[in-house]
Amino acid sequence: MNPETDRYDQLLEAIEFEREEEHNYYQSLSKDKSIKEKIEAGILWYPLEIIKQHYSVGEQIEVIFEKTKNLNLPHKLKSGAGCLLFARQGEEKSIEIKGVISWIKRNRLSLILNESVLSKDQLSDLKGQIGIELVHDERPYKIMKDAIKKIKKTDKPHLKELREGIKKLNGLDYSISSEYTYVPQHLNPSQAHALKEGLSAQQIAIIHGPPGTGKTTTIVALIIELVKQEKRVLVCAPSNNAVDLLATKIDQAGIPTLRVGNVTRIADNLTHLTIAEKARDHQEWKHIKKVRIEAEVAKKQASKFKRSFGAKERSNRNMMYKESRELRKWARDLEDKLLDKLVSEAKVICSTLIGVSHKTIEDLQFNSLVIDEASQALEPECWNAMLRAKRVFLTGDHLQLAPVVKSKKAEELGLAQTLLGRLSDKIKHSYLLDTQYRMNEKILSFSNKMFYDNKLKSAIGVADWTLDGDMSPLVLVDTSGCGFDENFNKKSRSRYNEGEFFIFREHFIQNSEKYIDASIGVISPYSEQIKFLNSKVDTEEEFKPFDIKVNTIDGFQGQERDVIYISLVRSNTEGEIGFLKDEKRLNVAMTRARKKLVIIGDLSTLSNYKLFDQMAQHIETVGTYVSAWEYMT
Repeated sequence: MNPETDRYDQLLEAIEFEREEEHNYYQSLSKDKSIKEKIEAGILWYPLEIIKQHYSVGEQIEVIFEKTKNLNLPHKLKSGAGCLLFARQGEEKSIEIKGVISWIKRNRLSLILNESVLSKDQLSDLKGQIGIELVHDERPYKIMKDAIKKIKKTDKPHLKELREGIKKLNGLDYSISSEYTYVPQHLNPSQAHALKEGLSAQQIAIIHGPPGTGKTTTIVALIIELVKQEKRVLVCAPSNNAVDLLATKIDQAGIPTLRVGNVTRIADNLTHLTIAEKARDHQEWKHIKKVRIEAEVAKKQASKFKRSFGAKERSNRNMMYKESRELRKWARDLEDKLLDKLVSEAKVICSTLIGVSHKTIEDLQFNSLVIDEASQALEPECWNAMLRAKRVFLTGDHLQLAPVVKSKKAEELGLAQTLLGRLSDKIKHSYLLDTQYRMNEKILSFSNKMFYDNKLKSAIGVADWTLDGDMSPLVLVDTSGCGFDENFNKKSRSRYNEGEFFIFREHFIQNSEKYIDASIGVISPYSEQIKFLNSKVDTEEEFKPFDIKVNTIDGFQGQERDVIYISLVRSNTEGEIGFLKDEKRLNVAMTRARKKLVIIGDLSTLSNYKLFDQMAQHIETVGTYVSAWEYMT
């Protein structure tokens, strides 16, 4: 970063670099590729059939599609992703419409389309073969740019103060008198301290919650107190999953909660919180739906008139079109009033940081904003929410993985630097939750020493818990000298190591009796290794009786299991370890296990990097260090 350039100008430039990088990535996935190649690349579902369609809130159409061929293939489509719906007739595309994926379940997905682009009846008339292709979504980048431009130009004193304080990393220590006196009995001392002192922050406060320290519990207690004092509170996170978790917890606390935006993998106990479901359950919705149907009927009747007709027919057609427009406007007005009513009844509004720009809440202002998983949030998307509040509470762990930034230029300009990471040790109102309820003390020990300055302590009953009959909660299996060289898949540009699976399987079989009724996670930094591990775990008989989840380290952030196996993959004569040099990734990996952690890796390769050498020495002292040769005889 150039110190002479304004930080916010640099962020604007960085956003554009990241947008270009993302755009080029999607182009590379699809450019000059055949239908078959796009399906194999995981960016296309084709062919599809329409299973169901209906009107949703906001004059949108929700359509459910199902694959008719190419079932159960791996793919890159996900909830919230922008897609292109098309129908083919021969070699030509007869129609192309952009939409957003609402949910995906096996070979079915739901797509949200805007009715102004296509009517419900027209969908039924789609001819040819239907497909849905992943496309680049420009909207988040536009929203982030707009947010930075607004904060640059703002004349609101509290926002100017916050903007300059964040840029200069000072002037953010002001306090206000807090009326908070009650301390919930279920909070431990560090949680109670963070709550009490955080409420006295005038501009910004941080609650630093390392793994297993009860961050969500503390956030909910904070929100309960805020809603006693304020009209409504805005609660955000960078991902839909994180927002859904918080919305569920807040709802369980008995607080009127509204979930705005695109909800992914929504559970039955969360559906009633969405604005769409609240609207559909309201007695006014039937009337709105009836008016909308009448408008569609009038439009359909008008379209029946042919070209050869007289003045009377022309007059009737114009009258029917006018009636259709008026009915649609009436339905929109009725729906807007209903949505305003639903928003006004909520004490807590939950949304992603980008989703705050949803038309139902974009003009609302709040006294307090809570941003969870702030360590995963880009600063520009945080500003999109912070523009709407007088003070902000940032929660998360900046010593875990930062948000993914694909562009090197954007990274150099500071886009990967989060507010939580920049401010944690720079402001007065920053509070560490210091008691963890997840890990055996030996599993915690390395991360506690290397990342948290030994400030974390374990709750009673957790420090020494293990699986029944297990005396080794922390194990390192060193594959040095075993000839388990890594492999590189040129197509996916990712790495895998078949030998490490062999060691995992042998270790697993020898300990399987201890794993009965235990939850088990198998994680690795490389997607190709995950694909390989999944293919084995899904098919081999030894694993079928057990609850096993396989995922990348990044994909497992925020999760936990009784038992975790880590396959580190890298094994080469050059001592190259690639992005394993990101120390935060190792911290995430080593803090997922509750009762047993088994790390498999080639220390002759990994120990060329200081942190892995320190890890090996630590486990040799505190845990169990064994050679993989013990599982090969």
